[in-house]
Amino acid sequence: MLVFLSIVQLLYVLLLSPLIFGILAKIEERIESKNGPSIFQPYYDLYKLLRKEIVVPNHSSPIFHVAPYVSFALYSSLTLVLPIITDFPLQFGPIVDFIGGGLIFGAAAAIKKLASLDSRSNYSHLGLSRAASLGALSEPITVLIFIMFGVMAKSNNPYVINNVLQTSSWWYLSLTHWFVAAAFFMVLIVELGRLPIERHSTAELGMIDQGMSMEYSGADLAFEKWGGYVKKFLLMSVFLNIYTIPFFVPVKVNLGSILVYGGIHFLKLLGLIVGVAFFEESISKFRLFKNFDYIAFAFSLAFMSFLAFYVTVGRV
Repeated sequence: MLVFLSIVQLLYVLLLSPLIFGILAKIEERIESKNGPSIFQPYYDLYKLLRKEIVVPNHSSPIFHVAPYVSFALYSSLTLVLPIITDFPLQFGPIVDFIGGGLIFGAAAAIKKLASLDSRSNYSHLGLSRAASLGALSEPITVLIFIMFGVMAKSNNPYVINNVLQTSSWWYLSLTHWFVAAAFFMVLIVELGRLPIERHSTAELGMIDQGMSMEYSGADLAFEKWGGYVKKFLLMSVFLNIYTIPFFVPVKVNLGSILVYGGIHFLKLLGLIVGVAFFEESISKFRLFKNFDYIAFAFSLAFMSFLAFYVTVGRV
């Protein structure tokens, strides 16, 4: 049964992740009083790219070609170990905790950076340097967030953290929790590539992820994009299921309740992307050097959770 549910969760993420970002793009266009593309446009793009010829730079090595597939596989493997539509570990759930999951995310990011270097493209190198600069500051914040939730739940297991927040109103309403959640939301904006950090368009001088994948084409680009959708879908799911709205996630093996929660989780994601869309459309893009002020504020929130914990619980 657990193997079957693992496959269901994998398919749930792979099939719905492009739709979520199609809906997000549609909402942003409607806010700007435009019609915008269909919500299914990401599927059309992936289908079109899978049928196109693959072209690679003359001087690139095999790393450039295999990187999208390896990163896609790594992100897909995380769908089997994170609480997305269940709050009990699936077949491979006990393999890694938050630290192990973070290492897998880091490995996928490192492979993408190596491929950008290998492309020998100035635009890719520019996107890489910006991504590395932001990552060097945002990733320690993510580690601090994971540490604080580990301290709260006395475990780095995401299923245990979800259970603690579901069952303990004291922890859920604590300043420690909400400082961490606010910090993670700011980091999530960075990982989603949204304003004020980045605008997902090749017309923007501040492009980051778009620049890193500029030399890809055909199926390589399709899996690069699809892997990006999966990564962002997973981060949003972690933010919702573990950090902010841990409720309703099934804690027992019951196929009916899991299928129902699949719909509830999709509604949670819709609420989050509506908030992200209004957040993005209500502010302007920062200048590149101002992004570090944004990251510093996110770090301050994470550090405030540390202080809140040790001023209250830590003294007991």
